[in-house]
Amino acid sequence: MALFLIALFSILLPRTFPSSANLQGLAQGQAVSALLALSVLLVLVIGEFDLSVGYTLGLSAVLTAKLTGVFDLPVALTVIISLGAGALIGLLSGLLVARLKVVSLIATLGVGLAVSGITVGVSGGMTLSQNIPTAFTTFVQTKILGIGSAVWVVALIAVVIYVVLTKTPFGSKVYAVGGSEQVARMVGIRVRLIKCVMFATAGALAALAGIMQLGLAGAANPSFGANLLLPAFAAAFLGSTTVRPGFFNVVGTMLAVVLLAVGFSGLSLLGAPFWFQPVFQGVALVVGVVLSQTLSKSPRRGGKPKREKIDPKPDSPAPV
Repeated sequence: MALFLIALFSILLPRTFPSSANLQGLAQGQAVSALLALSVLLVLVIGEFDLSVGYTLGLSAVLTAKLTGVFDLPVALTVIISLGAGALIGLLSGLLVARLKVVSLIATLGVGLAVSGITVGVSGGMTLSQNIPTAFTTFVQTKILGIGSAVWVVALIAVVIYVVLTKTPFGSKVYAVGGSEQVARMVGIRVRLIKCVMFATAGALAALAGIMQLGLAGAANPSFGANLLLPAFAAAFLGSTTVRPGFFNVVGTMLAVVLLAVGFSGLSLLGAPFWFQPVFQGVALVVGVVLSQTLSKSPRRGGKPKREKIDPKPDSPAPV
């Protein structure tokens, strides 16, 4: 589908859409969205939702800008602090869900709102742009084979997540938890621990996305992140309709990010109004949810209903 849209817009807009500048800018601009989609995916595979990752992204960008630009802390130390803060936020959400049995939508929404308040407090409600080290810009904008380094960073992280989830025993346990917590416990899987690990990892990835956003924009706005949450979920759910239909997966999510980016970019070049973007993303999210639920419930292999496996193989992830 993404290739079809690229071909279509290249025909309709031969002078603008297929240009190297547009395609490189498109890839670079979607790096943060793709990383946040991976963050969302890590929690979806265990059957939960995390609405706080967008706010974590914003806090990370503001915190990084404040610590380096105002307090003049070393870049390496600041990155460690920001990533640690993201992981702690994710861990808090994980503990609320796994230990206290709070519904993940409510728990992560509450955590996210609290984080948004902290972000405004840290930034003073202002955009931070003074004395931002050039190291952040270098980290995400250096050209490698003609493509911004942010794209390569996200690609590397996607490969690592793919390998961990599909080629390791830990990945098997993660998908088993997403398939059925009760069955996972019966076979000795530490469900609570895995949930906390996945939430914490998702928070750390969201924090890294905030650092990357700071490098791309050269400034930190307290509103960073919240507007990227919807497309992140849309990509994850649309991704579950491709590659392995009915299952959340890394490859499908990355393809969905490309699809959404190409679709809106082409429509914008054709003259679509600015307000069309949230409409486009909202429709994509609804379509993705409906299709993923339909595919996960559809009979397989000769019309027989799919059966829940007690110990699924790494390449057989839990259904959406």
